[in-house]
Amino acid sequence: MTTTQRVVFGSTKALGRTAPRESKVGRVGIFRRKRPAAVAREVVRDHTYDDAILDIAAEEMDAGHLRAATTVLAECRDEPEVRALRVEVLGEHAIGHADELLELAKTNTDPDLWLLAGTAFIREAWAIRGSGRADGVGKDRFKVFFGTLRKAVGPLHEAAKLLPRDAVPWAQLQTAGLGLQVDRDQKDEVWREVVARAPSLYPAHWTRLQILAAKWGGSAEEMMAFAHGSVDAAEPGDPVVAMLPLAHFEIFLEQFEDAVQARSALKIATLKLRYFSRVREEIAVAADKWDASPARPHPRSLQAHNLFAAAFALADDAPRARRHLLGMRDHVHDVPWAYVAYLADDLEKEYSELANKYLDA
Repeated sequence: MTTTQRVVFGSTKALGRTAPRESKVGRVGIFRRKRPAAVAREVVRDHTYDDAILDIAAEEMDAGHLRAATTVLAECRDEPEVRALRVEVLGEHAIGHADELLELAKTNTDPDLWLLAGTAFIREAWAIRGSGRADGVGKDRFKVFFGTLRKAVGPLHEAAKLLPRDAVPWAQLQTAGLGLQVDRDQKDEVWREVVARAPSLYPAHWTRLQILAAKWGGSAEEMMAFAHGSVDAAEPGDPVVAMLPLAHFEIFLEQFEDAVQARSALKIATLKLRYFSRVREEIAVAADKWDASPARPHPRSLQAHNLFAAAFALADDAPRARRHLLGMRDHVHDVPWAYVAYLADDLEKEYSELANKYLDA
């Protein structure tokens, strides 16, 4: 590990630094309206991937067995997209056991165990913080959040040292840095480490886009430039082009929040009807680049279909909306549907209403 690597995330900013605004999930619906009854679709939540082996390993972890988890991570060391997805899912199932994993990792030199331990600390930290507004978290809970998140840094650096070509520890460090609110230079340094190993890694692009978003101290202009650059650099057939609709949904959410603050039902309705119609053409170019190459399996395809499906449905582009809704197979990701729904309880209803418009219910 180099001297530069050791100082990454060496300090954090004060709690008073600007924090991201809460999404609409869980917010009181000031402008709720009566809607026609929608045919409820049988949606699948929190499972936007196809990896049966991963599901088995997660079940084994829930039963207290770790071998399957380290095995499925070890077998994809040369497949960063698969490895990134697997460690994210397994990290969720390891919440509450990060300290145990760390102690176990200290007894050997298994890079997969170090990676899993670091990821588990990240997942535990965000579970402690919750998804609400920063000003509703409380100072004491923030202290625990930061303290838990810092514990992830050492194990992830150890994983990176043990497998120098692996981009995934760096992608997880990027997520840790986002939560720790480290300075921009450190975030940029970690991003360079990621792209040097896996230039188009989907979840790393997702996190980088959040880092550049206004809600995390960036700007809409910088975020959109990154999204367009991601499309330009993508190989045909790569769903990383979904960074463009993701960036537009971030702007959509900011404007929606502003409309709510202004208590303007008209602005809210107009935004929903017109925003994606105005940007439909550039999103279509990105979607067409994904379609330009014969379909090949990708761990994030279902997530990307969610972003394009919602964007084209709101833009009333029926052929493209249908194509990506079919691609989703009713596997619903909270982003972007939580941005579209008025309340958390409305998410599946909102999805059903839009999906039924373009699919035979």
